[in-house]
Amino acid sequence: KSDHTASNPDAKTDLETRMASLSAPGIGSGLDINGIVEQLMAVEQIPLQRLQAKAGDYLAQISAYGQLRSAMAGFQDAAASLKSFDDFDAFSAKSGDDSIFTVSADNDVALGSYDILVESLAESQKLGSTSFADTETTTIGNVGDQMTLSIGSEAFTVDIGGKTLSEIQTAINEAANNTGVSAGIIQENDNSFHLVLSSDNTGTANVMTLSFTDSLGTAITDPLPLDFTEIQPAADARIIIDNAYTVTRSSNSIADAIQGVTIELRQTSPDEVSLDIARDSGAISGSVEGFVDAYNELFSSLNGLQQGNLSGDGTLRLVERRVRSVLGSSANLTGAYAYASQVGITFEKDGTLSFDKAELNDALENDLTGVADLFANDDQGLAFRLDALMQSMLETEGMIDAREDGLNARVDTNN
Repeated sequence: KSDHTASNPDAKTDLETRMASLSAPGIGSGLDINGIVEQLMAVEQIPLQRLQAKAGDYLAQISAYGQLRSAMAGFQDAAASLKSFDDFDAFSAKSGDDSIFTVSADNDVALGSYDILVESLAESQKLGSTSFADTETTTIGNVGDQMTLSIGSEAFTVDIGGKTLSEIQTAINEAANNTGVSAGIIQENDNSFHLVLSSDNTGTANVMTLSFTDSLGTAITDPLPLDFTEIQPAADARIIIDNAYTVTRSSNSIADAIQGVTIELRQTSPDEVSLDIARDSGAISGSVEGFVDAYNELFSSLNGLQQGNLSGDGTLRLVERRVRSVLGSSANLTGAYAYASQVGITFEKDGTLSFDKAELNDALENDLTGVADLFANDDQGLAFRLDALMQSMLETEGMIDAREDGLNARVDTNN
């Protein structure tokens, strides 16, 4: 070889090329080794790809159960809003003039009408100090002087001696035991500043009293470190109901004059203003309409999940069947109403619920107690039973929890 290649350089090059070709996989044999290896790797990855696909399916089903849980919880909330007899004790209170007073009613109110005359509004007391030339440099009194501010039997004390007006304002407002006094500063002009004290609460029961002591604890009477005059006296609210009953309160919010009614005073009135309390059928029908809408949303979610990630899952059909069973069954009551269809709630051909508000309002007018019993009767009421049904399915270790736990276990095993 050495003789041949030494005398023939071209032969040497050809030999090296042939040797290099033989060292490459499959070249000499005619086999596509790289292609074979890639195909073998692809075959080996098929089980892994199947596991990955299963993992995706499981996670999608878990997410779908989260959507189902949310829809069921929304329906439960709507049912719960009708499962108590208190939910049917809805009343509306109306003021004849909202600029004079507004009014609201709770479930303890009785139907009725009243005439209200607002004679005076409750006011908080305000005190203004004498004028000072500035707020940042002029100091007040002597070091050690203190001011005690009292409201009723409660009081707190702040240091004022040797402090500026701004410092005294801060000391009052930031006092840890402040009993209801706010301090502000009014500037009349460049050389006139006043410290203004305001009681946080209205009424004569919240009148402020001030006293001063020196560094020895001796009372200061004359001259006072800070001299105040009353710029707004405390006042109580005063109303007359039905030209017969005088009500005086320290606040402009009066919640204990008429049972179940809160009156918010706005301004005095020269004439009487009516206050009317009526049953609020609109609030009840609104709750029933919300209940019907919540069922339709649940029904839509069940259909969507049946056609999606929970296709063929028997849990969806079970939920729908149990809910429809309650809605379509008799409440087994002795009153005028035993079925949802008797108060305007009926099933459509597509499985959704429809709601006839006029029919419900007629039922409420005819027999409010019977309608309330249909929904809220213990054990038999439609809303009572549906709330309990949703609770049993959604509670910890309930049906939905069991399905989610099963899917999570499959995910762990698959991983």
